[in-house]
Formats: sequence, structure tokens, C-alpha cells
Amino acid sequence: MCLNRKPLAAIAQGKPPRRQGGFLMPVAIFIVVAMGLFALMLWRTTIQTNVSAVQELISAQAFYAAESGAQAGMSRLFYPDASTKSAIDNQCSGMGSMTLDFSGIDGLNLCQASITCACVDENNNACSASSDYSFYTLTSVGSCGSGDIRAERSVRVSAFMERE
Repeated sequence: MCLNRKPLAAIAQGKPPRRQGGFLMPVAIFIVVAMGLFALMLWRTTIQTNVSAVQELISAQAFYAAESGAQAGMSRLFYPDASTKSAIDNQCSGMGSMTLDFSGIDGLNLCQASITCACVDENNNACSASSDYSFYTLTSVGSCGSGDIRAERSVRVSAFMERE
């Protein structure tokens, strides 16, 4: 028995035999490729979103580390002895570069802050005992994270003291 039998009427009319075109195979391949590309784009977008969220968290931690460093620097500058302008001038010049390590502290783990102090008088010269005012600028740089996921933020605070 032959599976590809043509009716006698079709042969009598001289029509060529009907061939199957294979229409579904290209459609199936197109769908599989398109869905694969869509899944790849979705996966890549998800990874980028996750990295972005982690980077935003590390950036916020670095800001808070810098802010904490600025507060610690102001505390060191004015306490325990803020009685005279010359005492604070000496505190600022003696501060140099102070570093705080926040390792082991919840919320700021793997973070640190570097604080520097600069002192100028009303004429924008280095502080001296003869000047009427001293302007103190503390710069705190907080850094958190490591490797590719790392952030640094700076906070600058100022204060002044008038000679008595």
C-alpha cells in the first residue's frame, strides 16, 4: 500500500502532487529563539537591578559613616576643652588625619571615615593667636564596601570661634 496516493481525478486533470510546506517548523524555531532572547534580557535586567540596589545601600552607608566621622571630629575639636580659641586652634592642628573604623558596628560594618581639620583666620591665612576669628573646616570621607561594590561620600562641616 502506498501512503502518497493521489486521487484518480487529480491525476486525470494533470495537477501536480501537493507537497507539505513545513510551515510550523520555522514558526517553532522563531518562538523558541525569541523567548530565549526575552528570557536573557529579563535575567540581565534583574542582575543589574540587584547590583544597583546593593550599590545604593553601600552609598547610604558611606554617607552615614562620613556623617558620623564629622560628628566625632567636631566632638574631638571642641571637647573636653573649648575654653579658648588658641586651645581649639591647637586641637585642630593636632588632629592631623583621624581615622575611625566602624567594623563590627551594625549598619556600618566594613566602613571607615577619615577626618581632617583645617583652620584659617578671617583673612584666609593659617590660624594664629593674634587673629580675631578662627574658622574650622572638618572634612570627613566615609568609605564602605570593597572591590567593585564600593562607595565613598564626603561631608564637610564648619565652625568658628571668636577671640575673647
